[in-house]
Amino acid sequence: MRKIFPKYLYILTTFFITSCGVWEDFTTYFNLYYNTKDKFVEAEKLIQQQRKKLFQVEEISVPGNVTQLLNSVIEKSSKILQFHSTSAYVDDALMMLGKSFFYQKNYQKALRKFQELVVTIPESDLKLENDLWIAKTQMRLKDYKNGLEAIHLVRSLAIEEGEDAIFQDAFVEEIVYYMIQENYPKSIEIINEFLTVSDNGEVNAEVMYELGKLYLKQNDLNQALASFEKVFDYQPSFEVGFNAKIELASALRETGEKERALSVLEDMRGENKYSDSFDKIDLEVGLTLYDLGRVEDAVNILTRTDTTYRSSINSGVARYILGEIFEYHYQNFDSASVFYTKASTSSITPEYLKLASEKSQLFKKYQALHKTLHDSKIQLGYLINPDLFIQDSIAYYDTLNLNQDIQSNERSSDNERRNFSESGLIQPLNTQRTSEKKNPPVRPKISLDSLQNIIAKSEYDLAGLFDDDFKLPDSAFFYYSNIVDSFANSRLYVNALYSLGVYHSSYGNREKADSIFNFIYNNYKTERVVNAAANQLKLPLLNFNFDPATELYSSAESKMLNKLYTESIKDFYSIFQSYPKSPLAPKALLAGGWILENELKLLDSAAVIYDTLNVRYPQSQYASTVKSKLNFYKQEADRKKKIIEDSLKQMEANKLAKQDSLKKVIDVDSDILEERNERNLELMDKKTKNDSSGVLKELLPIDSSAVMEPKNKDSVRKR
Repeated sequence: MRKIFPKYLYILTTFFITSCGVWEDFTTYFNLYYNTKDKFVEAEKLIQQQRKKLFQVEEISVPGNVTQLLNSVIEKSSKILQFHSTSAYVDDALMMLGKSFFYQKNYQKALRKFQELVVTIPESDLKLENDLWIAKTQMRLKDYKNGLEAIHLVRSLAIEEGEDAIFQDAFVEEIVYYMIQENYPKSIEIINEFLTVSDNGEVNAEVMYELGKLYLKQNDLNQALASFEKVFDYQPSFEVGFNAKIELASALRETGEKERALSVLEDMRGENKYSDSFDKIDLEVGLTLYDLGRVEDAVNILTRTDTTYRSSINSGVARYILGEIFEYHYQNFDSASVFYTKASTSSITPEYLKLASEKSQLFKKYQALHKTLHDSKIQLGYLINPDLFIQDSIAYYDTLNLNQDIQSNERSSDNERRNFSESGLIQPLNTQRTSEKKNPPVRPKISLDSLQNIIAKSEYDLAGLFDDDFKLPDSAFFYYSNIVDSFANSRLYVNALYSLGVYHSSYGNREKADSIFNFIYNNYKTERVVNAAANQLKLPLLNFNFDPATELYSSAESKMLNKLYTESIKDFYSIFQSYPKSPLAPKALLAGGWILENELKLLDSAAVIYDTLNVRYPQSQYASTVKSKLNFYKQEADRKKKIIEDSLKQMEANKLAKQDSLKKVIDVDSDILEERNERNLELMDKKTKNDSSGVLKELLPIDSSAVMEPKNKDSVRKR
């Protein structure tokens, strides 16, 4: 604005000298510039509102409405440069263009506009500010060397000329750069330098507050504490003052001055001006009370924070802290799980959200293991003592009937209360019933060994949780001991035994620990945990990579080279049978199949070996080498089998056809003979009494041997 009056005077003078046409140009130009300037000021104000803190390392995001304003500024500033290139507002237009491109993260275009201002108007009043923005743009383009040099120069000139806003901006730019690089000592050095030249009380208070947070990043609690106290030597804004007091109380708590921290927080709680932030204050009070050992008071305050400010981020943190108290102080895992789960689904800071989610999953795992163990022990009891299942079933249904009677009576009582209430005699009672629905007992459906394995596995996993995650070695010891005492045949026995040795070692009972480790080392040579025991005893480690099939394979291979094929095949196949998990097993099958195929020409036998290789080791490189060959063999075998089957079917069909033809011939001959016999019998019946045998022969011109003689007349008639 320092340039407005001279420029306005210049334009007025020009107006009085020139004609009325110039007045029209003047009004058009005047309206164009100030309309552009208004839009740019509005856009820049909205952008600065996005800045949450002085030393913000994250890039400021530009809202959508601001983007529209910046586009309008770019368009109008371009018109000023195009149609009014000789006016006194060219440097302003270039500066607005450069900043607009910068805010839109179009840094190359921004740099060109800033550099154009330097070339076009080297004596511009905006030169120092323009140099600052050139430096800032170079830093965004990762030209750190030139950018830092330019910042140092701008900073020095701005201090000399008393340009507070410019040297402050230059300092902030450099401090943020070193913060991003996590070079906190350098950031602290520059901040202290800034405080020596700045006389802005409000800015200095915020800088001192940020200095305290940098000391916290370096775990320098004493310097942090001093910085937060010095904030009040300046004129902090309400927000900075509040945050500084909260950080001060936290630093006091961390440095052991817990009573003083509580005093600061209680004083804040007593001031009504902080009423909008009571959730944060109550959270810090709860944390401080917990550190002071006043656990019950801490739980009450944190519970109030949880219930009173449900949608607050600090409420979510309070839930997480309550989870910690119930986990570590009370060791009430059910309540801890509830608070961790609530925290994981709350509005909460990112770091606490991560912690709450991890804890929630951990406790869900604990509850699932605990339930599996509980249910499996009940099933084991039913399996060992079937009468126990009957007793529990009777008890379950007795309880079920009792609950139904109680609910029926309660419904009747509710109706009576409602009737009395409606009559105005008594007020209705607001009752809340809670009932846990239990499932009826179930008979075991798996074997005793399976149940014992499930119990041992659940106890081992629970012991691991207590040992590694909950840091409760005594609870882990309980489960490890139970596995060793009750499940000696379990595959987890030796691992649980080793963990007991580690437990005794951690408590200084080295003699007991070494006794366990020696027992493992001498009796469990095939278990990998034996080397962990060896490390404890400083004894030689066992080589678990040794393959006992190696020597046998070398022998089989030597026999193959000496053309002892039958013996070689037996040795190769015995590797597969004796050491099926050995890497040499599929290789041995391939070698045996190759001998059968190529040396002995026993293709069917080779195919059997190849098929075993393909089925048992389908992912091995050896199976892939025979897969196509094996598929071709199977296809050929199927083709030959089909040919044989088709031939047999054809032979069977031909046989049936011949039998059918013969049967037809026999049936025709039988019909003719039957017909002749019937006709002759009829004639015989008619002439038997009068005709002689000579006549009969004349009537029956056939071979008599072909005619059966009837035993008597009745039988002939019957036929």
